[in-house]
Amino acid sequence: MSPIIQVFLKDVASGNLFELPFTSISFIDELNAGKQATFNFDFMAMKDIASKYSTTVVSMFTSSLKEIWVTMNGTTIWLGVVSEYDKSRDASANYTLSVAAIDYFALFQKRRTGLTEVDFSAVDPATIPWSLINTSQGLTNGSYGITQGATASTGLSVTVAYKNSEIRQEIIKLSNAQTNNSFDFDIDFTKKFNVYYPTKGSVRSNIVLDDNNILANSVKIPLVLSLTNSVFVTGQGINNDQAAVNRQASAYQTAYGLLEDVTSDINISDTNLLNALGDRFLALNEQPLYQISLKHDGADPDITTFDVGDTIIVNLPDEAISYSQYRVKKRTVDIDQSGQVISQIDLLLI
Repeated sequence: MSPIIQVFLKDVASGNLFELPFTSISFIDELNAGKQATFNFDFMAMKDIASKYSTTVVSMFTSSLKEIWVTMNGTTIWLGVVSEYDKSRDASANYTLSVAAIDYFALFQKRRTGLTEVDFSAVDPATIPWSLINTSQGLTNGSYGITQGATASTGLSVTVAYKNSEIRQEIIKLSNAQTNNSFDFDIDFTKKFNVYYPTKGSVRSNIVLDDNNILANSVKIPLVLSLTNSVFVTGQGINNDQAAVNRQASAYQTAYGLLEDVTSDINISDTNLLNALGDRFLALNEQPLYQISLKHDGADPDITTFDVGDTIIVNLPDEAISYSQYRVKKRTVDIDQSGQVISQIDLLLI
């Protein structure tokens, strides 16, 4: 039996709320990167709804900031805001409507730290993201209603300076996505900004993916041009005054030969932080890691029982993977008009 899937749209300014019939939904959630979604609707059905409220379809979605979310059997499984409206008509004069949406974290790619330099000296990196978000929300018309949730202490100390920097990208750079031994983060469905150390998620030993519930799988192992065993990390400054370090994975140079790359962050002069950026880059690229993707019915296992960052059990005998632990790095969910839910998860080896 298919779950009950509902889509709701709310005008943030007025509070007006609509329940919307959909033809399909697709959404993505990626650890330390955020969420996005695409909603497809029958345009004529949307037109009927809009007319009942003395408005138009385009106004329903675009007249101001519009919050949109998805529930499954009453539980929220995606929340964000409308980011694009796309109406099209085919040769037979059939109209379709596609609406793109992003999560609240993605909105901070449209926020900057300002022209006055913002300095953090010898502070825990886990405290910086909320400081940037909270300051930005304090600006005129700047609040998205995000509050502080879970906090954490990494025990690290960093010095960093920002000037006219994109807040979203700087938070990602500080996190485990790009900095070694740092923190994970998210904005949850209650609009709380949470920081997790050392990582987000729990071990879900009761969730097993094997031949009984895997609908499809793929295993990719990148080699040579996808590998890096020596990385140059550059930071603040210019020419000979530019902060820079070189981090190497010597063992993998012996196996694959010298493979070099470069990464940078112009806001950082702190050598320890540059080292951490380089070490994280190597951790993700120094060896040919399995890239495993599994597709399963959204009810088996139930997608509401685990999240990105959680650790699950995978059994793929053909790939010599026997009940091994993997973290969920990314999840892509597709829902059709009947409520059938198909989930694809991309995994990280523990």
